[in-house]
Amino acid sequence: MMSKTLTFLIAGVIFILLLAALQIFLSMRKNKYLGLILPAINLLVAAFMSFGSMIYTGEIAPIITAFVLLLIPAVINVAIYLACREKVKEKNKQEINKMNIQDLE
Repeated sequence: MMSKTLTFLIAGVIFILLLAALQIFLSMRKNKYLGLILPAINLLVAAFMSFGSMIYTGEIAPIITAFVLLLIPAVINVAIYLACREKVKEKNKQEINKMNIQDLE
């Protein structure tokens, strides 16, 4: 029988992979703003979780540290977004070149 820790670990890895697949799917769409949904959500979650605790504690250093650490998923999602948008741009350029070649014929 698997322990609860291993089960949560496997579920967490699957969840992260599904979120990455969703980010790739949204970033590859023609609408360029769809790929920015998950980074924006990550940014809002980081802000609420880190700066929301500022009410209870007066110290700023741990809050800034928490904010930076919570921004890591947003940075990863933006990197995925930028990589996918480059592929979409290349694909669009190829389609335009094909159309231009067909127009010349």
